[in-house]
Amino acid sequence: MGRAGRDGEPAEVVLFYRSEDVGLRRFFAGGHLEVDELAQVLDAVRRADGPVDPASLQEETELSETKLLSAVARLEDAGALLVRTDGEVVEADNAPPPAEAVRAAAEQEQMRRSFDRSRVDMMRAYAETDDCRRAFLLSYFGEPFEPPCGHCDNCEAGRIPGVPQDLPFPVGARVAHTQWGEGVVQRYDDDTMVVLFDEAGYKTLALEVVRERDVLSVV
Repeated sequence: MGRAGRDGEPAEVVLFYRSEDVGLRRFFAGGHLEVDELAQVLDAVRRADGPVDPASLQEETELSETKLLSAVARLEDAGALLVRTDGEVVEADNAPPPAEAVRAAAEQEQMRRSFDRSRVDMMRAYAETDDCRRAFLLSYFGEPFEPPCGHCDNCEAGRIPGVPQDLPFPVGARVAHTQWGEGVVQRYDDDTMVVLFDEAGYKTLALEVVRERDVLSVV
């Protein structure tokens, strides 16, 4: 990684990374709610016929606290439930039919899982990149940077690949994809580009496909 200095003296910063750890991270990122668990939580709230506190809801559904909170959040996103200021949960006014609400909540959960997995993939990409690490980090936060930085391990080793020419979109540009919706161009790596989509998360696209098939358009 890069080097930091104190009192003018350089100090090394070491990146600890094992590729086998990524599988564990992806496992936790892949943990998700089942459709029947969402339906179970919604049914418990509707049967209560009034405000129900989370402790009682957890006791009735027998779900872990993490799963219960996630289920309530997804159902609230779907317009089925409402979490009051005192923390109690009630059925929302003008809530959609239960089957429709559970389906919408399941879709929200799927998008969250996809986004979380893509973030793990970006962590791995950072650890394994041969490109300028400063440029990688800044692009993660939507800040363009022209490498090399001259201070990270890759720059010092002269491993920085050439910057692609004739880029289809500038870094930071907001684009749209027919399947993944809108997103922001993060960076370019050789013959690929990375886009952070608002709902689908990070996606790596082949530049050849982007140019030839017009899969992205400027918003």
